[in-house]
Amino acid sequence: MRSNLFLFKQILIMGICIAFLSCTSTNKDKFPEPKIMMGTAKVTGSITNLQLKDGDEKPIIWLRVPNPVTGEPSMLETYLNKDGSFSFEVPMESNFLIGVISSETLSNRFIIGLASEEETKLTITKKDDKNVEVNISSRIELTPNDVLNFGDAINQMMIMESQSNYSSYYKMPPIDFVRITIQKMEKTLDIIANDSTLSKSTQNFGMNEFKLISLAGYLLNYNAYMTTNYENFKDKGDPKEFTPQKLDKSYFTFLKDFNLNDPQYLYNTDYPRVLKDILFNETLNIPLIKDSPVDEWLKEVKAIMTDLIGTNRGLFYDMLAVNAYIAQFENEVQPLSDKQIENIKSYFKNKEITKILLKKNEDIMKVAQYNSNPVIKETPAVPQKELMPAIINQYKGKVVLVDFWATWCGPCLAAMKEFREAKDSYKNKDIVFLYITNTSSPLNLWKDKIKGIGGEHYYLTKGEWKSLQDSFDFIGIPTYQLYDINGKLEKQFSGYPGTNEMKTMIEQLLP
Repeated sequence: MRSNLFLFKQILIMGICIAFLSCTSTNKDKFPEPKIMMGTAKVTGSITNLQLKDGDEKPIIWLRVPNPVTGEPSMLETYLNKDGSFSFEVPMESNFLIGVISSETLSNRFIIGLASEEETKLTITKKDDKNVEVNISSRIELTPNDVLNFGDAINQMMIMESQSNYSSYYKMPPIDFVRITIQKMEKTLDIIANDSTLSKSTQNFGMNEFKLISLAGYLLNYNAYMTTNYENFKDKGDPKEFTPQKLDKSYFTFLKDFNLNDPQYLYNTDYPRVLKDILFNETLNIPLIKDSPVDEWLKEVKAIMTDLIGTNRGLFYDMLAVNAYIAQFENEVQPLSDKQIENIKSYFKNKEITKILLKKNEDIMKVAQYNSNPVIKETPAVPQKELMPAIINQYKGKVVLVDFWATWCGPCLAAMKEFREAKDSYKNKDIVFLYITNTSSPLNLWKDKIKGIGGEHYYLTKGEWKSLQDSFDFIGIPTYQLYDINGKLEKQFSGYPGTNEMKTMIEQLLP
């Protein structure tokens, strides 16, 4: 990606707030304390003064809800009824959550509060093409201004973020990168700190979201960020190949300032993402949990993390253990062993966590049948300009679907997950699924993630990847290529087109 904000693509209008490191607040400055539990919330709403003509298709309403245990947010959708009403039944992993409602008929995105076993009511009144009014009733006391203005504040912050990029981070010592990144973040946070239309609790929620974004987007993904920064902003005299400066554990002392034990983080979409980034950081080198009893595994984890986090107890460690199991589900598509189930049941005092993990395990058992062992291929020893033909020529007589991806690319992983079952239907057909990434994907994490992908895999150098980008003129990922049985490139496109369209393109080429 050419933008320093390449890791920010996953963000859907959620985030950012007030003073950063030394902030103190009363309970009134925060949302109700969340607690992990399974449940269901109800959302009912209406959009009034919406002018629909006879024959118009029903507009779609989307609701995005974080999942603090299983990680990946849920995107629910429903149709707007003819009278302007809509409703959702929302699976919950916490007693309180913040969701985001959007619609193809409105340019606004609205944050709403959700409470398990309770109803949130939202009325949106369209005044004209640009203005709306809202009225909300929920257990989490958001004001109409919170609902309406939060998205605008985030947009302003993203604009400021993009305008304040520093073009040569790759030249800095790591300690200077941390210092400047945090300074820049604090300046950006002033936008919501000075937004008097937002309540203190909404500001606090936004602050937490942006801190997590900064952790996942920059600080915890140092190697990937520096590599991209170098590719985008290197000087003419710089070498083609670039190796980020080697980190040691002391680099991560900034984690103390983020108070990752704060239960308010359970409201935030990126909390699980940050936990997984910590779990699979190559410098920290936290071991896989496997069949280890949770408390014994945590002893090893705490030996690594206590000095960095500033404590050896609290929510952070329990949620790190939760995400160790979730990572097994996501990366390996591997159900829990009997020993792991026993360990989970004996360790977690909050039995709702156990219920959620075991429910997720049931889901994984259903899809594990689509998993197949990945094949790691050696990159052909040819000039870079000849690399792709050398790869494709190995598969003459077969259709080849190439997927350019990265471990940090949320849309890439979501597309793989969505296409998993459809891909299984081609097991006995003349098609090869080929996955190509580069060193921006940490090697250990890549090796772990491809266990749940199957197919054949290439791990390219930065130079090889850049050569392919230049040859085929693509920037963003996921990018796909479809080759026919003669090795001719028939289609190239960026962004997942949907399972049905992907199947149609494949079947047009199959013999």
